[in-house]
Amino acid sequence: HRLRSDLPHTRSLPCRARSPSSSSSSNVNSGRGDDADNLLEDLLSKHGEVVYNAGGAPGIDADDDAECLSFAVSLAKVASEVKAADIRVLFVKPLVYWTRFFIILTAFSNAQIDAISSKMRDIGEKQFSIVASGDTKPNSWTLLDFGDVVVHIFLPQQRAFYNLEEFYGNATSIELPFEKQLQ
Repeated sequence: HRLRSDLPHTRSLPCRARSPSSSSSSNVNSGRGDDADNLLEDLLSKHGEVVYNAGGAPGIDADDDAECLSFAVSLAKVASEVKAADIRVLFVKPLVYWTRFFIILTAFSNAQIDAISSKMRDIGEKQFSIVASGDTKPNSWTLLDFGDVVVHIFLPQQRAFYNLEEFYGNATSIELPFEKQLQ
């Protein structure tokens, strides 16, 4: 599977904040760049050269990947803080044209799903100026679509049944920096 650069990316949202002059967004983004840069370097070494959109300048796509990775890791950390289990961030850009990262996680009740999705929406809107579409009420498989980052929140039975990790088995799993600190 290969990303086709000739397909229009009509629904993809950039992972950068829309108001870079805002002082709160500059404070929030400090300290995350190094981890994102290291993770992006690992991805590039595993996958080789980056495929660019026909109209985009080289480097823009790689910058967007790094910013999206930083956003995805921030969302995964929020899920961890709300006690989600088995959190996985997958780099799916080489496999699908419509997003860059999946976050897959398990919650154990509708109340926990609601708390996780609410906090993720808040982080997206307040710190990254990205509004999610998707489910507004908790379901056994709740989806939050931030454009370049798509979050799948499952109850345990649905996660085992749909098994997205196996379906996207060729995706690169991202090591989460905050999980190292917990061990």
